[in-house]
Order: sequence, then structure tokens, then C-alpha cells
Amino acid sequence: FSAANATPLEEAIKDVDVSGVLRYRYDTGNFDKNFINNSNLNNSKQDHKYRAQVNFSAAIADNFKAFVQFDYNAADGGYGANEIKNDQKGLFVRQLYLTYTNEDVATSVIAGKQQLNTIWTDNGIDGLVGTGVKVINNSIDGLTLAAFAVDSFMAAEQGADLLGHSNISSAKPNIAPFKLDSIGNLYGGAAVGSYEFLGGQFNPQLWLAYWDQVAFFYAVDAAYSTTIFDGINWTLEGAYLGNSIDSELDDKTHTNGNLFALRGSVELNGWDASLGGLYYGDKEKASTVVIEDQGNIGSLLAGEEIFYTTGSRLNGDTGRNIFGYVTGGYTFNETVRVGADFVYGGTKTEAANHLGGGKKLEAVARVDYKYSPKLNFSAFYSYVNLDEGVNTKESADHS
Repeated sequence: FSAANATPLEEAIKDVDVSGVLRYRYDTGNFDKNFINNSNLNNSKQDHKYRAQVNFSAAIADNFKAFVQFDYNAADGGYGANEIKNDQKGLFVRQLYLTYTNEDVATSVIAGKQQLNTIWTDNGIDGLVGTGVKVINNSIDGLTLAAFAVDSFMAAEQGADLLGHSNISSAKPNIAPFKLDSIGNLYGGAAVGSYEFLGGQFNPQLWLAYWDQVAFFYAVDAAYSTTIFDGINWTLEGAYLGNSIDSELDDKTHTNGNLFALRGSVELNGWDASLGGLYYGDKEKASTVVIEDQGNIGSLLAGEEIFYTTGSRLNGDTGRNIFGYVTGGYTFNETVRVGADFVYGGTKTEAANHLGGGKKLEAVARVDYKYSPKLNFSAFYSYVNLDEGVNTKESADHS
């Protein structure tokens, strides 16, 4: 015999934390006829894009917590041959993992399907998800140590954002995007610090990872923030990301990747401004500096689309890139920010007629409205100009 006893709802949910995000986005993009075919840019035609994530975290035993994330990601198209309709698309389990925490040694072990959140992957709501184990230790004051091992990736969700999955083809293999025939497990570790130093805040990071059959990755990032003169908040951040590719890839079409980036920013009485630049890539062979999308180095970038153009993609491309940028804005009553970005630079390739080479610029206008801590509105308009389009003797525009 067996007996079933109902648990009161209040007791069942008292240790369950619920969080999530709801996002609606309207996208549309226009290309002139000379613009290089590049699906990594905004090619939407009045698309309505919906994203919802609901997270449940529950204590299931002493020191153990279970986490599950449900995700809804759909788009309803506007017009054209690629019109899409996903009005019946459903939820799916995007993340599912178990966390064990031992407070005596300030260590947590996370096992299961989880977003990686490394310096080489997007840390936003749609970052790369993999199945593996992560260990995090906070026993040293001001320092977080982490180690991880991942043996499978949710590649289909990322599409062309994932290294080696570019959907842009080339008839010439030596100018094609970064190609991978196969991939193995990913192993890595990180040391992330946060210290008070010389009256300011110093935040250094060191990352190391080995991706079997792909490359050994390494990265250093450091940011220092302080207040100078009369209430001016000043921040300086720099980073170096590099890698040594696997011997199977070290051929005529691939080479090691390196990126150097520096940015300085100031804030005063609602005004903010920044000045920065970056250097990366190789003019003869394909290289990469991140694993997915633009990694987690958004604080060192500007613009919206210029780093997705052919020859300038951070997640695998052929082209030596040098860019500089300025940003600025003003925030009204700590709720509405009006700002702009201007990015200018160029891509150098091995031949004058290599698509993706030449000078490039992007101008972005932005408006952000923080209605409440849980509700934000934002809009931007981006204009991209390439000095050399499909016809390398003519420029090309995208907005």
C-alpha cells in the first residue's frame, strides 16, 4: 500500500525564487544595392521580435538548489520574401542545473545545462549555453576564482554568432570566415578581482581556456574607476585577448588571434563621454578573438553594427582592423538618456578587391528611458557606411 499526502501550496513555493525578463523589439534594416551580402547585420523587414525568460530557483535540500529557465524566442515578420511568422512557437527549457554550496569553504559547484558567461561569450540573455560543470570559490577577500568544463553547446540557438558557424560563404578559401570541421570539450578558469586602490576601484580579470581541436584562449582585462577634481567620475579600462590555434587549423587559412582595446570615460552632472579604440585581426588569414558573438567586452566597444560587417567580425573573420570611437550623452533626471556614438576605422585585407576591406564608419543616435527599476524603453538608429562595397570602387550604406 502507498499513501499520497498533498503539500500546501504556500509550503511548496516558500523556497522558490522566480525571476525573468520580457522583451519586445521592433527591427528594420535597409541596404543599398552595393552593400556586401552580410546576414549578421540587421536585415529585418519591420520584424516584431519577442523574448521571454522565466527562471525558477528552489532549495531542494541542505546546500542544494535547483534552477530551471524557460525561454520563448519568436519573431513575426513584416514583409518581403523572408516574411516569418512564429505565432505558435512555444517555451523550451534553456537552462537546467543543480548548485551545491559549501559555505565553510565559500565554494559552489554548478552542474548541468547553463549559460557559460565567460569573457569570450555573451553574458546577456542570449549568451552561449553549454552542458558542463563550473566551480566558483570566494574564500579570498576581493577575489573570485572559477573553473569550468563544458562538453556540449547549444549551437543552434546562436547560429552565425558562434565561432565556426558563419553562414557567409566565400568562393576563395583564404578570405572565407573562420571555419571549424569539428570541436571538442572546453576547459578553463578565471580569476576576477575587485579591490580598493588609491582612492578608487580596481577590477582586474585573468581568463584562460582550452577548446579541444580549436585553440588555447587567454585574456586580461583591467578597469580602474575613481573620482577626480570636483565630482568627475573617471574610468579607464583596457584589455588584451589572444589565442594560439590548434595545429590542425594552423594552415594557409587560419592564424592566431589578438585584440588590444582601450577606453576612457568620464561622467559629470548627468553628462557622460568616452573615447576608445581597438586593434585586431590579420590581413591575410582568418582569426578570432571571441567564441560567441562579441564576447563580454561590450564596455570596450561602441556602435551597434560596424563590428558585424564583413572583415570586422570578432567571432572569426579575415581582415586587420583598427577602429577609434567617441560616445557622449546626457541623462535627464536620472531617467532619460539621449546620446550618440561615432565609430571610424578600416579593415585591411590581402588584396585591393577583397570584399570587406576599406574604410568604415558608423553613426548611432540613442534614446533610453528608465521608467522604473523593472521597466526600460530604448531606441537607436544606426547608419553604417563602407568605403568599398561589392563594387569596390563605390561606397555602400546600411541603416
